[in-house]
Amino acid sequence: MSEGKVLSVTAADVVKEVLAECRAATLPALRRAVEDLHPRLARISAYHLGWCEPDGGPTGVHAGKMLRAALTVLAARAFGASTKTAVPGAVATELVHNFSLLHDDLMDADELRRGRPTAWVVFGTGPTVLAGDALLSRALHITTGLKGTPEHPVGKALTEAVSAIIRGQAADLGLDGFPVDRVGVDDYLAACAKTSGLLGGCVEVGASLAGAPTTGVRTLRTAAWDLGVAWQMADDIESIWGDPAASGKPAFGDLRRNKRTYPVIAALRSGTAASSRLAARLDSTEVRGEGELAELARLVEEAGGRAEAERAALQHLDRALHLLGEAGGDSVAVDDLAALFRHVLDRHGKRTAAAPTGPATRGAAR
Repeated sequence: MSEGKVLSVTAADVVKEVLAECRAATLPALRRAVEDLHPRLARISAYHLGWCEPDGGPTGVHAGKMLRAALTVLAARAFGASTKTAVPGAVATELVHNFSLLHDDLMDADELRRGRPTAWVVFGTGPTVLAGDALLSRALHITTGLKGTPEHPVGKALTEAVSAIIRGQAADLGLDGFPVDRVGVDDYLAACAKTSGLLGGCVEVGASLAGAPTTGVRTLRTAAWDLGVAWQMADDIESIWGDPAASGKPAFGDLRRNKRTYPVIAALRSGTAASSRLAARLDSTEVRGEGELAELARLVEEAGGRAEAERAALQHLDRALHLLGEAGGDSVAVDDLAALFRHVLDRHGKRTAAAPTGPATRGAAR
């Protein structure tokens, strides 16, 4: 570098580097874990992960950024563990994540993921359910050989995360068609456990592998829980107003399912004229075409649902970052975690017309 020039390292650069490093460290072990499954289930899982075509032919790519693996690795690093030590835990969290996606796509009748037909569309419902079960079983098997700390054994951390995912998914299914005069924020937050439970599990697994103190593990887990709520809210915004070309999913996805997501709940509780019109339309049993879905999205925004969802998402992110700063540990790894936390909302903002602003899109140089 020539004299007088300064290399500017942005938060985006930090996240890109961290994700690439964690992915490179984890992906070979993840592939081996999938290859150990029954051949038919391995093919379904590999297709879902983007590694192969339906006939098993390789794609040469891997869909997804493996954010959960990165959370696990960075949590371990924050308390002195090496990346190598963290990799088995990172593989287990990625397996659990993809178990939940396979089942979630089926329960929500989603036909697209990352721009490709979902696994159940290609391979059928029964085989896809079984493939998800196989991924979960493999994840739990991996953690049986990982010790962690007496207060926070790794296997317990992962099984509790799975339990939270299941509780959250049950609550999430209950949001479909929930009566407009009864649904509230508490119902929504219960459903957020499907996202927050695993994120909390990721950092708990990583920190436990590093032998972190109990207070540090608990604080990290709480921070990741708030991140999960922020992430879910951002995902709700994207589902209604996001760019299908970027998300790989149809427009107005949650509105098609009549799901009471946070923007919808906030709009219904706003007490505005638009809120009353929205409630009347949501109560209708008529089949909704694209025009009606667009009108519902407009009413949600007019009633303040989108703005409130963006505000609440940033509030939860701010809380997560504050807790992250109190968790202790190595400052470089914690800074990387903070950059990753911000990235979660920033990447959603880039897919919608009005990206969140403020702390979620600011990043200090590494």
